[in-house]
Amino acid sequence: MNPTIALMETVFANPPKPFDPVNQTLKGWAVFCLRDRGFKVVTFSPKCDFVVESKSGELPFKVTQDPDEAIAGPIGWVVVTGAGAIVVAPV
Repeated sequence: MNPTIALMETVFANPPKPFDPVNQTLKGWAVFCLRDRGFKVVTFSPKCDFVVESKSGELPFKVTQDPDEAIAGPIGWVVVTGAGAIVVAPV
């Protein structure tokens, strides 16, 4: 597994701020959590919600609350389930 994915999983296992769908978007919350922990995140990609840049390369991600929407492919997923569990599906 990519070490960046493992670090992302630890960030979302204990986020700096819980996700509040009333006051923020899922994409905005995920980007905030990653940037708060020092990740370099680019948000202006046309094919995904954001790109995490690391020494191992660029990792594109989409975010969703629907686990059925997350399909395997060239883009990773950050999935927040209704129970509040957060899963980072690798690229």
